[in-house]
Amino acid sequence: MYKTNRDAVNEIYSEYLNVIQMDHPVQSVLVEARNKLLNLWHYELLILQSSINQWKMLLNDPSLNFRRGLCAKLYKLKQSDIMKQLDLTSGAVSNLFNESTKPIWPRPFQLSVLFEHPWQLVNYEFPDPNSYHESPEYFDDGVAKKVHLKDLANERLKVTSIHGYVIIDAQKLFQQELTAVTGRWVTTYPEFDYFEFFLSNEPLIDKTLRETLQKPFPESKHMITTYRPFKSLTKRALWVIIPKNEALPSYEGMLHELIEYREKTEYHKLKS
Repeated sequence: MYKTNRDAVNEIYSEYLNVIQMDHPVQSVLVEARNKLLNLWHYELLILQSSINQWKMLLNDPSLNFRRGLCAKLYKLKQSDIMKQLDLTSGAVSNLFNESTKPIWPRPFQLSVLFEHPWQLVNYEFPDPNSYHESPEYFDDGVAKKVHLKDLANERLKVTSIHGYVIIDAQKLFQQELTAVTGRWVTTYPEFDYFEFFLSNEPLIDKTLRETLQKPFPESKHMITTYRPFKSLTKRALWVIIPKNEALPSYEGMLHELIEYREKTEYHKLKS
């Protein structure tokens, strides 16, 4: 069934692509094509993100509200999650998805951390692509919390959706990193939680690193290193994955997607 599901998701993307490549697309047809994408489940949007080019095409859509909507759906972020993380009213959050509004500072950076996309891409109608290469958002006051590696497991219990961190002593794990390492807990999926480290290069995955990783993440079972959307391919994300509900069919499907189909991605088993 998984192949059938992948084909169905990619067919919806193809319909959208056909519309936006028209010289003068009919607005109602374009809205319908976007809405079909926004009606996909989070694990179905993960299928589209497996292709770097497909995801870039989607997030280069001229509609800022559509870009924001895709990011929110991908991470299964509810309106209440965004209200809490950005300290906004329900009306202000609704405006994020119905009007091209930019939150008051530092919320644009907080929104970028929630969506894991360059801050201009999710805050400006006409973002500057030159701004995508750096990640200043985690270092702005009030956006990310500074922590030690040993405290990351306890932080997970405090996170109700997504939260960013600056890891003070990450060099204990990643000796090739010369500056502070940022990362975030993602706890919005019913299938699993994961902590995502943002690294400057592909790390050396050996027995020592796997064993050392399991000290701050004793419940972890899987790990991937993967590309960061809209960043240089030398910049890598390392996900430490902790199962939450392995009985869900989507659990195996999401793992399968990450292992078999996601481009520029390496999978490593931490324990059985």
